[in-house]
Amino acid sequence: MKFTGGLQVSPSVWVYPVMWRCSSFLVLLAALRLGLTQDSIKDGGFLLDPLPEEDSEPSIVPIFVEEPQDSYIVRNKPAVLHCKVRHALQIYFECNGNPVYDRQHSQQQYVDPMTGIRQLEVSVDVTREDVKDSEDSNGFHCVCHSWSSTGRSHSRKALIKIAYLKKHFINQPLSTSVEIDGQISLQCLPPEGVPPPKVFWLRNGVTIDTNKETNFIISNEGNLLISQVRLADMGNYTCGARNVANQRFSETSSVTVYVNGGWSTWSPWSECTSRCGRGVKLRTRMCTNPTPLNSGHQCTGEAAQKVDCTMLCPAVDGRWTSWSSWSTCGLDCRHHRRRTCANPKPAHGGRYCEGKDLTTGNCTGGMCRGGRDRDNLVPYGRSRSEEAIPATSNANIALYIGLFVALAVFLMVLVAMIFIVRRIKGRESTIYDTGESVQPDLTQNVLSVSPHIRDGSHNELHSNEKSGLLPARINPLLPTQRCNTPSSTEKLPCTESSNSGPSSASGSEYESDTISNRNSVASAVLPPGVDIECLAWKVVTKAGARISLPHSGITVTVPKGAIKKGAKEEVYVALLREDKDRPRLTEKQTILSPVVQVGPPGVNLQKPLIISFQHCANLNPNKWNLSVFFSDFSEDEGEDSMWREIVTLGQETINTPLYCQLDAQQCHLVTDNLARYTLVGESLPEQKAIKSLTLAAFSPALHSSMDYSIRLYCVENTKAALQGVVEVERELGGKLLDTPKLMWYQDGGSNLCFCLEDIGPGWRCKPGANYQEIPFQHVWSGTQNQLHCSFTLEHVDRSLQTIRCHILVYQRGVQAHRQLLRINTDLRDKLPSAPAIALSPPAPSICASIKTVGGINSVMQIDNPVEGFRISPAICKKLCACFDPPNSRGNDWRSLAQELGVDRYLNYFATKASPTEHILDLWEARHREPTALTDLMNLFRVMGRNDASAVIEKEAGPWL
Repeated sequence: MKFTGGLQVSPSVWVYPVMWRCSSFLVLLAALRLGLTQDSIKDGGFLLDPLPEEDSEPSIVPIFVEEPQDSYIVRNKPAVLHCKVRHALQIYFECNGNPVYDRQHSQQQYVDPMTGIRQLEVSVDVTREDVKDSEDSNGFHCVCHSWSSTGRSHSRKALIKIAYLKKHFINQPLSTSVEIDGQISLQCLPPEGVPPPKVFWLRNGVTIDTNKETNFIISNEGNLLISQVRLADMGNYTCGARNVANQRFSETSSVTVYVNGGWSTWSPWSECTSRCGRGVKLRTRMCTNPTPLNSGHQCTGEAAQKVDCTMLCPAVDGRWTSWSSWSTCGLDCRHHRRRTCANPKPAHGGRYCEGKDLTTGNCTGGMCRGGRDRDNLVPYGRSRSEEAIPATSNANIALYIGLFVALAVFLMVLVAMIFIVRRIKGRESTIYDTGESVQPDLTQNVLSVSPHIRDGSHNELHSNEKSGLLPARINPLLPTQRCNTPSSTEKLPCTESSNSGPSSASGSEYESDTISNRNSVASAVLPPGVDIECLAWKVVTKAGARISLPHSGITVTVPKGAIKKGAKEEVYVALLREDKDRPRLTEKQTILSPVVQVGPPGVNLQKPLIISFQHCANLNPNKWNLSVFFSDFSEDEGEDSMWREIVTLGQETINTPLYCQLDAQQCHLVTDNLARYTLVGESLPEQKAIKSLTLAAFSPALHSSMDYSIRLYCVENTKAALQGVVEVERELGGKLLDTPKLMWYQDGGSNLCFCLEDIGPGWRCKPGANYQEIPFQHVWSGTQNQLHCSFTLEHVDRSLQTIRCHILVYQRGVQAHRQLLRINTDLRDKLPSAPAIALSPPAPSICASIKTVGGINSVMQIDNPVEGFRISPAICKKLCACFDPPNSRGNDWRSLAQELGVDRYLNYFATKASPTEHILDLWEARHREPTALTDLMNLFRVMGRNDASAVIEKEAGPWL
């Protein structure tokens, strides 16, 4: 310890002040180097004081490390925007074009200790009042600006909105019941909100995780789809919507899963109720497979069955009863006693008692009152006359038997000879005097054409056509435009006519992308065993195409975009007319459409194509259970294809590979699987469905002088079936006798009857040949394409060359559905030498309006449809933008599908990325009339979608 001036000084008195001063000096130097002062602005930020006159790194412009992002104001909590910049001297915010004052900033600056680079960071608070007071139509937005001595830069524009979520849901789920293993869709349209709320679902208060529970699907609109309902899915469902502002819950809806009862297997038969002789056996079943649950339907049918049974009884041999007492003594001094074989009686093949049932004895004990007869005992019931039958009686019986046998043999021989003579006489009269053998069988009358006629050369077919089908005085109803079989030197098989391509309205893009069918198609994979006359194809590109079979009502629409860009695919459509190509059906099923094949298989489609063809089911009233049958291509031409049911209408699920749109007379299949298809139906339980048939009468152009044959076809009421009959008759040189008539045919097991009536003078029908029947199963579920019967008339007066008669066609037991064909033809009429020209009408129509008996009108007309596509890809894209998003008014794509009549199964379109695009593709296939685009635009106006109507008006013009 040292003393100075007499005072003692501690070292801490002078050491600590010196250290504090040194520390303060070092902090001050660091602050000066950073350019910071201790002056702070009112909001706690720091400003440069003073601003440096030059940047320490003049060659570097400001770089944004963090830019402001879009934000929302939630309730009264302001939105905070952040901005961070390197190499800047100053940064600030500018909102809606006005700079933000410093007092609203929160600004900081610091130096990265690792790199030594200075960074400035600024944040600003945007309140609800700032956004509300904004008058900018683009909304309230802010931009971060930074500057340095080398230049300025600004950040992205950050948009600030007031977040909200309204309370009321636009569409809430409803309580419903669904059958187990069925499918259900719970509707939900969330309330309006900013940002758009996200929809989620709760089951019994627990959020549904669709990633874990794959049975649940939440669509883009917020609907909950349950693909296969289980009992575990029964409960209370609530739709929820949330965003940064709030979350809302809809009213709770209950989903009840009911189970329809099903019968268990039959129990074994019980023992026969009678141990001997006739009785009954019983067996039962219970409605427990499954048991009805939650008001499900009880089982229909009998719970018990009984059948008669017979048990073999053991044989019972007869035994005698005890002898009765002796009778009184007779005049012959004899008395009797009896016994019967009834202890027990012989039964079930048992032996009769052996011995006598009557004995006679002499009276004893003085009881005799007359002469005594010492004869031996005689068995009861046998006289002496019976013991000796005269030999003459036996001889008479043998004679009578011989005469009866001889007479029976004579009658059998006579009947056989008559049958053989009539059959030989029937074979001598041919149906058509053309040299072809066609047997007019009644029940199995499918026209069999010789192979050289069907597969012959072009010259052979042309020579067969010279006789024509119609006389010159009959209005042509059936077209003759058909394709000829190419010769061996030709490369092109027949296709559509050249005018089947797109019209000029479709644009040059379609015309350039669709290859003309005149080009070689040698590379096309054509189906084996298909008649070349029933085939059409095109080379399809991204622009799409329509492929039609003339006069058959069959069209394939390949939409735009179905083929990948830059690719070309050869697509064909074929009509299969061979009997082997038709599916084998049960007794209750019937085929309702032609068999259509589309190929080749393996074409890579980006979206489905539409197959359109006619059907003959009467849907008013609808008593049908309709199904689409599907068959893959058979590698072996002679092997029958394996048909299977792919979908039943009304039982579709989200896994169903196609969509079937059924109109009054047309069927449209939306599918991406190229194969064989046909429509099959059967009656609903306790219902009798009705299908329509076409009746067409033909006769040979050349006939014998003695007989005249009339051939009456009965086929499905479709253009394809009638055209097939026309082609067959053209090859045989037949002519049409009367306008084809429509007839309703009802399920119920009644035969189809044909009666030849009112035969004019000079002709007569062979005895017993004016009435014929076709069995019900041959018409309803048969596998024959050209079903027919035939009548033969005898020419008794050759001076009369006019044939007049009526053919009445009706179904036995159904008097309301009868039809009458009036035949009036002159044998002296000569057919023109060019039947193809005579048979071709001015317009390509196969049938005109047909008036039928009973006030039924049937129209089978092939119009001149507009070719190509009416809606361009640009218009389609704009219409999809209008209808795909759901809106509060409900006039979105669902309402469009309802107005167009394609809302039978909306879940098919809901699973697509753009439902509107697929609806418009189906509209293109269904509506080919010239006014279709005008009708569609008017439909948009009725729906209140003037924006969609304006899209079409802008492209096509308001004069539509």
